[in-house]
Amino acid sequence: MARVPLTAQDRRRGQVVVLGVVVAVLVVLAAGLLVRATTAAEERERAEAARDVALSRALMAESASLAVTDPQTARLLAVAAARIVPPSPWTRAAVRAAVARPELAVLRGFPSDVDAVTFSPDGAYVAASGRDDLLRVWDARSLAPATWPIPGDDGASGTALAYRPDGRELAVADTWGRVHFFDTATRARRIGGETRKASRSWAAYHPDGTLLATTRTLFEESRLWDPAAAAPVAALRTLEGTPGPVAFSPDGTLLAVAYFGGPVRLFDAASGLLTGDPLRPAAAGTAAGAAALAFSPDGRLLAASTGGEQAQIWDVATRRPAAGPLAGHAGPVTAVAFSPDGAILATASGDRTVRLWDAATGAPLGDPLTGHTGAVTAVAFSPDGATLASAGVDATVRLWRLPRARTRLLTLPGPVPADRPAPGAPDTSRAVLSADGSRLVIQPYDATRPGPGRLWSWNTGSARSWDTAGGPLPGGRLAIRRDTPVDALALSRDGRTLAASGLDDPAHGRDVTIRGGPAGAPPVRGRPLAFSPDGRLLVTAVSGSEVRVWTLGGTGSGRTLAGEGEPVVAAFSADGALLAVGTSAGPVLVWDVATGRRRATLPGHTGVVTALAFAPSAPTTLVSGGADRTARVWDVATGRGRLLAGHAGPVDAVAFAPDGTVLATGGGDRTVRLWDVPTGRPLGPPLAGHRGAVAALAFAPDGRTLLAAAADRADVRGDSYALWRWDTAALAADPVATACAQAARALTPAEWSARVPGPPYRRDLCP
Repeated sequence: MARVPLTAQDRRRGQVVVLGVVVAVLVVLAAGLLVRATTAAEERERAEAARDVALSRALMAESASLAVTDPQTARLLAVAAARIVPPSPWTRAAVRAAVARPELAVLRGFPSDVDAVTFSPDGAYVAASGRDDLLRVWDARSLAPATWPIPGDDGASGTALAYRPDGRELAVADTWGRVHFFDTATRARRIGGETRKASRSWAAYHPDGTLLATTRTLFEESRLWDPAAAAPVAALRTLEGTPGPVAFSPDGTLLAVAYFGGPVRLFDAASGLLTGDPLRPAAAGTAAGAAALAFSPDGRLLAASTGGEQAQIWDVATRRPAAGPLAGHAGPVTAVAFSPDGAILATASGDRTVRLWDAATGAPLGDPLTGHTGAVTAVAFSPDGATLASAGVDATVRLWRLPRARTRLLTLPGPVPADRPAPGAPDTSRAVLSADGSRLVIQPYDATRPGPGRLWSWNTGSARSWDTAGGPLPGGRLAIRRDTPVDALALSRDGRTLAASGLDDPAHGRDVTIRGGPAGAPPVRGRPLAFSPDGRLLVTAVSGSEVRVWTLGGTGSGRTLAGEGEPVVAAFSADGALLAVGTSAGPVLVWDVATGRRRATLPGHTGVVTALAFAPSAPTTLVSGGADRTARVWDVATGRGRLLAGHAGPVDAVAFAPDGTVLATGGGDRTVRLWDVPTGRPLGPPLAGHRGAVAALAFAPDGRTLLAAAADRADVRGDSYALWRWDTAALAADPVATACAQAARALTPAEWSARVPGPPYRRDLCP
């Protein structure tokens, strides 16, 4: 069969077909390659994300492990953990937990024991002296070493140092019996005294800076120096033995000297003569070289130890013990220091710990500060009271962040009514704070006795009431009922509306008096539990297991909700849509306010539910506190709860910070604990010092202050409560910025390479 020749058109058509096939194949191949490339890129991204998550978790763990030994790096690693992955509740909690830790920094550089530490009067510098190293100084803000030229090193060690009150001079006593006077502006040095070996010395400036007192353990005398001439001008001797620490009273009239294993003696600073009988600690002890001494800033108290494991606090005017002995150390007390406001006493000990005490009562404030690996030899507060420095034989100076609080007794002017509980009768007093912290109302001590009902009220949100240092917080008396005592009350969120009930006869139940808001119509009955956020609704416990929701200023008897167990406490959600009620039987019941339908039954507490609060920014997040010593954070939508354990007594008070991410709990163990809400992690050590159970808590609207009303059985004036204002600014601020500020530096490229392998160095880690 003859082949038909192809025309040019046929050839062109064939070429087009072939080209189309080739293009199609190439498109398929390209698509495959693109898919493969996209898949590889996605896999690579997933692998890098997984690597970063694993690295972030490892950095969080390393941050926690370094909290004691290297707190600066611990904070920076927590920041790095948060920066290398997308923000999450866990990374935020890790940084916030680092910020809340008491350890701030460990300052190294001494070749051996550090015997003394102090802050400059303006708080700008930390100075320390020790064995084989006369003086080291650090910038208190940057923690960088400051240069202090000390020529002619002759092997003397520094054992004591003191700033002149105006900060212009720093005196360092050495082991040769000399005193080195440094001009803090020029850092020039003058030396006075003999050059002969002695042992440890102590030093203190007179408040006006014209005298310096020193003691030396080799010679049984104390000396007064003229700093201007750098020369001793007088010797003070007794028959008590070897003198140790020395201190001038704040008014400059007295000079106190502690004698090892003996008493404390007071000299008249003008004449040098002994005044009064010896002050003998309850347990003097015999520890060689261990003694401590300090006046309170107002000069009313003197704290000391002369070799024992306990410190003693005396009233200077009466020469009688004011508190103590302060028992708790397992080694000799080596140093004491009062905070600038005189409220806290710090003690250092050979047991390697520092303890904090309520200076007024001698009660311990929280757990001891641990971290030193040898005996602690010295302690000193910064001028603002926010930082404590400690020094030890482990060749380190440690800086500690201290929770700060101001406190006021709650007293009333004029005669105080005799409404104390009768002997053996239960104390039924109660304190309630408005949710915004603006008003505190307290029930009388004994609501079971016949007599007129009274409530006492304080405007706690006024800054003016806290401006004046010392003194009670002024309040007012509210006469609520003329016939029967007040037995329950509720306060609106803004503190403007108060509901109080009194026990009438069984046939009528409890009538409710409402002040500052619309009157209920018909009269409201029951035991007040809570107001709605807008103040229009009031929930009361009426009988048995029932609660009733009243519309104030409206009509009708309100909606009745049947529960399980006696209603004890209640709370509305921030949007007013939900009502939670805690019961004596343990469960927390939640209703939809509009429909009255039960939304949730939250079991978990094994005793009475004693406190409730919804998160301001999350309407379905609820916290409950119980007599079982626990708190629980609930997601009402799912019914799931997270247990918060740690209190040693009933949890009677709970409060969320305004942003809902921080929670405060307090109660019968006299402490307040702070928690990270999304993760349930504790934030720092408990806030301690309250002299009785914490009855009410509230954050200020900006979240930078936490108010705590606590029973005060030690000093009752008008009523048994005191109000505490805790500084929570560090938790309210950006935790990364706070951590960087506390660390006072950033990770170096070398540190990043060693500790954060993989991701490129972040220069913006701590701007």
